[in-house]
Amino acid sequence: MRIFLADPGHNQITKNTDSYPLGIANLATYLGAYLKTDSKPEISIFREPEDLKKALDDTSPDVLALSSYMWNHQLSLSFARYAKRRNPKTITMMGGPNFPLVTDDQEKFLRGIPEIDVAVRGTTEEGERAFLAIMQRLVDTGGRLEGLLEEPVGGNLWIDPRTSEFVQGPALERIQDLDEIPSPYLAGLMEPFWATGYYPIMQIARGCPFACQFCNSAPANYSRVFAHSVENVKADLLYIAERVQSTVALCFADDNFGMYERDVEIADYIGWLQDKYNWPRYIRATTGKNRAERIIQVMRKIRGALPMTSAVQSMNPVVLKNIQRTNIKLETYAEIQKEVLAQGMQSYGEIILSMPGETKESILRAFSDMIDSGVKRISATQLILSHGAPLSNSDQRERFQFRSHFRVVARHVGDYGTGEPVIEIEEMVAETPTLTFAEYLEVRVLHLLLVIFYYEGNFEEAFKYANERGIKSFDLMRTAQRILDRAPESIRRLIDNFIKESHEELFDSHEEATAWAKSRFPELVAGELGGNLLSKHSMMARFYLTRESAEFIGLAIREALGKQMNSTARDEIAAVIQYLQTVLLHAPFRETMAKTEVLTSAYDVEAWRKSKDARPLSAFKARQPITWQTSMDPEWRAIFEQRLAMFGESPATMGKFTRTVFANQLRKTLVRSDAPKSVEPIPFKRVSSAA
Repeated sequence: MRIFLADPGHNQITKNTDSYPLGIANLATYLGAYLKTDSKPEISIFREPEDLKKALDDTSPDVLALSSYMWNHQLSLSFARYAKRRNPKTITMMGGPNFPLVTDDQEKFLRGIPEIDVAVRGTTEEGERAFLAIMQRLVDTGGRLEGLLEEPVGGNLWIDPRTSEFVQGPALERIQDLDEIPSPYLAGLMEPFWATGYYPIMQIARGCPFACQFCNSAPANYSRVFAHSVENVKADLLYIAERVQSTVALCFADDNFGMYERDVEIADYIGWLQDKYNWPRYIRATTGKNRAERIIQVMRKIRGALPMTSAVQSMNPVVLKNIQRTNIKLETYAEIQKEVLAQGMQSYGEIILSMPGETKESILRAFSDMIDSGVKRISATQLILSHGAPLSNSDQRERFQFRSHFRVVARHVGDYGTGEPVIEIEEMVAETPTLTFAEYLEVRVLHLLLVIFYYEGNFEEAFKYANERGIKSFDLMRTAQRILDRAPESIRRLIDNFIKESHEELFDSHEEATAWAKSRFPELVAGELGGNLLSKHSMMARFYLTRESAEFIGLAIREALGKQMNSTARDEIAAVIQYLQTVLLHAPFRETMAKTEVLTSAYDVEAWRKSKDARPLSAFKARQPITWQTSMDPEWRAIFEQRLAMFGESPATMGKFTRTVFANQLRKTLVRSDAPKSVEPIPFKRVSSAA
């Protein structure tokens, strides 16, 4: 029996799915270990659509099993249709978290995708036992679809082609010992991915004790946490470390990494791997929602490679009650951030806009509170009504009176030779009874400014100076938003375009969004239209309008100083902005990295930036101007160029690259120079202002 397992990811604009296909690889090893058959099945796994297309052209599988997430659902369906056209006897199956929770919705969902013969549901986010059960039935009935569908199979659902009835198999028990799933790494299934630049991904534990209603992990049957043994986790980590490039990030798919005792032992082992293999240098994971002391302990052991994700989602008590979530107290949250910063580690704050009961005022207060606590990156995502999350259920929609819109999933479009353009659509909330669309846009613009300037310390010296002069970071960003009409023209155009596209990307129905995307398909695929608007515009400001962005933050500081503004402050601000314009990397990157810049200044901003005491910038004014030259670490330059080759160098794709590096790595370093004093400094172009 020939089985194709595919988790296809869109890749025509950039590599949107950037990790190894762990889910389907788990299915492959599980089936190989437990399927009872006289002849071993021939199993192939696929990540790239082009590879799947070629394989389907070369031969027809007996079974094509496809993953379904909100970012690849239409892509998987297009290949199901393609496979059926080539050979109607190919049995198509689909599994993954993108599936409704309510029975009536499940039936409607399946009737809308007739190209899929069987939905492999299993339990929430766990399909191994369900897939084994349906494949065992297929083997036992001679590989015939008719025999396969004769009676219900546990964990599986379908529309009977003979009677048109909706068939739902009984529920299955979850896997309580994840070691029951043989390691895809040790089985050699991940060998084709070592050289791709993709990120190895592991799942130490499954389950989430929290019931956040916006999340696919909320259902009650997923509340208990089951894990792999620490020994097996170590074996996989060592296997990966011995083979992967040391510059490649590591991903964990856990819902709450760092929250459990076993994670401390695993972190110890990762520290040993870092000593021996210089890997991993960056870990992408969602850290736990409580047990902060243990998470900090884990972060220490991993030596700063793991940022802490402070995903509060909301700080509004009304919202927290509506979504069945409990957060730690703000005072405790602030203490955690102090500890994280004291250890030189990174912490990210995350909220979701347009949650039920959220208001503009509560969102702004959450921004302010998180920044005051010391969070260095704030993510404010839209509320997505995805299948499998309770807030998407019809009763919740009616209760909270969401006004939803539809839009193209950023960068997830393409033509893969299946005979049709493939366009992914998502449903999101931009209006509620407590948040108008105008307020939503206002908050989005503020968040864009935060991502441009505040994110991980992109322009940290500007904020350090403002804080030194008594200006809070949040207030500085609100000042910048208030004076946008006085920003450099290129920044004004960028903000105007962000607002314009934020209007234009939204449609009232799935059909309208799809029709629009088909009419503008060439522009979408070229990256000229659409995309992740926040990422695209922030990348433009950070890397394509770097000098103008620095000028604007300088203007905002002068405006915020008000009556404190004087000639000394003006010179100090100019020195800070001149420093930023010199050290920040910008497009074109290869040219920028190769070029040596010269900075001459009366202020040693570099020493002030690194100082641990509270001395103001004025204390770092030299008696004579100092000259520096920029340099670029050769190893980091090579890493940068490798990532550019993988993801592409454009505003639409740079966000994928920056997800796995820290902002302070996107800079040149300064070295004191013996250059003659006649060297002209890089000029600071002032923006006209009343300040």
